[in-house]
Amino acid sequence: MAFFLRLFCLGFAIVCSSTVFAKELLHYEASHSTLSVDLESNGFQKGQIVWLAVQINPTEGWHTYWENYGDSGAAPVFEWSVPKDVTVGKTLFPAPERIPVGPLANYGYHGRSTLLVPLNIGSEYSANDIPISLSAEWLVCDIECIPQYGDWSFTLEAASGLDSSAEQLFAQARSQIPEDSYWQSKIILSNKNNELRVYIDKKDLGNIQEVYFYPLSDGLVSYSAKQDWQWVDDSISINLPKEHSTDTPINANGVLYILTNTADYYFNLQPSLDAMTVVSTDALPSTKASVAVMPLWQVFVFAVIGGIILNLMPCVFPVLSLKAIALVSANYKSRKNRILEGWVYSLGIWVSFMAIVFVLVLIRAGGNAIGWGFQLQSPLFVGLLAILMVIVALSLFGIFYIRLGIEGAGQSLTVQDSLKSTFFKGVLATLVATPCTAPFMAPAIGYALSQPTPIIFAVFTALAFGLALPFLILSYSDKAANLMPKPGPWMEKLKQGLGFPMLLTACWLVYVYNIQAGSDAAFILLVVITSISFALWLWYDFQLKATKTIAILITGLALYGFITVSKPVNNATSTNSEYEQTFTEARLKSLLDAEKPVFAYFTAEWCITCKVNERVALKTDRVQQAFAEKNITVLKGDWTNRNEDIASVLARYGRAGVPLYLYFPAGSKDAVLLPEILSPAIVIEHLK
Repeated sequence: MAFFLRLFCLGFAIVCSSTVFAKELLHYEASHSTLSVDLESNGFQKGQIVWLAVQINPTEGWHTYWENYGDSGAAPVFEWSVPKDVTVGKTLFPAPERIPVGPLANYGYHGRSTLLVPLNIGSEYSANDIPISLSAEWLVCDIECIPQYGDWSFTLEAASGLDSSAEQLFAQARSQIPEDSYWQSKIILSNKNNELRVYIDKKDLGNIQEVYFYPLSDGLVSYSAKQDWQWVDDSISINLPKEHSTDTPINANGVLYILTNTADYYFNLQPSLDAMTVVSTDALPSTKASVAVMPLWQVFVFAVIGGIILNLMPCVFPVLSLKAIALVSANYKSRKNRILEGWVYSLGIWVSFMAIVFVLVLIRAGGNAIGWGFQLQSPLFVGLLAILMVIVALSLFGIFYIRLGIEGAGQSLTVQDSLKSTFFKGVLATLVATPCTAPFMAPAIGYALSQPTPIIFAVFTALAFGLALPFLILSYSDKAANLMPKPGPWMEKLKQGLGFPMLLTACWLVYVYNIQAGSDAAFILLVVITSISFALWLWYDFQLKATKTIAILITGLALYGFITVSKPVNNATSTNSEYEQTFTEARLKSLLDAEKPVFAYFTAEWCITCKVNERVALKTDRVQQAFAEKNITVLKGDWTNRNEDIASVLARYGRAGVPLYLYFPAGSKDAVLLPEILSPAIVIEHLK
């Protein structure tokens, strides 16, 4: 009897340890994985946080990815839709595992992974239920990779207390989330290998046997490289071998894995970036030791110097010309007025810097790596800036009048410039300065972005002060004011001439916009610029109610069209190779009708097998030479984003995902199907 009782208890324990019950809000069976969402509590209460557990369980042998997927892959994407007064917090990922694949390495999970998502219910929320919509997309890979996605809706009811059936699930999930570290740490950047220093008391964890650092952003370490470690004084020193890139990372956060003789641990690290070492390693080797740790006062000095030098950068120069012509008239103003303008101009710069940094900090708080000039990653912002530059240029040309403070330079220089226009010049100088990085500025920004929020604002205040400082000094100098040339008709010509740097800036912005949003959108942007210019001409030249109404309609329609098309596009499909072209059904049909040999391959940026095959086979000299000798046209189909044509081709050849390799010999419309794992010999053998 005792034996059967022990057997029953053992069986019950096994069932409890392998099966976790909770209040399941949804359960979805995808082709190669399942996704479910569970609620920790019985419902929600106003003014409290409730936790959701999103479980992704890939088919046995397949894997999913961490928030930084490594060399190739894709992190899960969740888009939540919740009512007003309810907010969705940062998703917490469990500690990842390293997944080596050939010469590359990924970070992800074999088996089930449970991600925790907090819902913050505001105290003002008045309804008795919360309707929630979730759109999710995640990638599962084995040899091939298959995107999984779905859209669902569910409702939370008002109720109090925790769901006892969910206790084990959430306890397990929280035990797999890395702990926050209380150790100080820093990453010493180098042009060769970076070094992570973690100041750990040797008594904290016991006998350490293995250490590995999982970075949250690119640029810190080659994912496939071995990370050696050793004790250096009172810290663990981890060697982080770099790839070929010499870019300075702006975020050093990551997860530190430590294996001891008794247990293994995962800790969240937020190391400071010792960016000075990048400068000192090669440019100033003799000063390396002295700048290994950059004190805060030095960061501020560097920020001020960087801001001053920023005035000389090409991106700022066109806008500074506006301020320069105002200075020409400075000797006709009182000292009091000049000083007031100097400070208003400085205020415009500072306010703009703080607004940008405020948004930057908010985005960073959401767990995203972000850097200086991030707003120029938005096609909408770049396009609006291009439109603004053209409007300023038209004003300088005298086609219409806007209050920039210099339009009347040739006529009434004794009239005090508008303080609003002076403030606007400071704003404009900041906006166009953001894509530039001046000497001394990069290490200061790199340091600031790894620090607490008050230090970020303080360092950027120093940078803004440096940018404004030359004009601030000039505003106090009577001698400089007296050195300015005398006014005359030549100033009208100078004003018109300064419109051309504005147009050149607009040209550069349109070029950037074209890369971001594509050529079609760039064409629309040019049409919008022309339309708005026409509307301004109607408004100012005719001054009639009817023409003003038409001008408003034209501007509204133009901006609506511009906003509609200003979306990022994936340019990964573009190629400049003589023998490699972008895949389309029409292009393939055309080549086959011409009886030319074609090699078509289908890949994606997140497909690890695809990337390995490209590196070890398709991009090798042997294979490229074979393509050239046989005059084979290579077509590349990029499935990084959803593409119905490529999905149709994959289905035609019985594939659910990439990679797929097809060879059409000359004169044949029947493809030879290559294996999913390639080598140069395999490819060349199939080309015979």
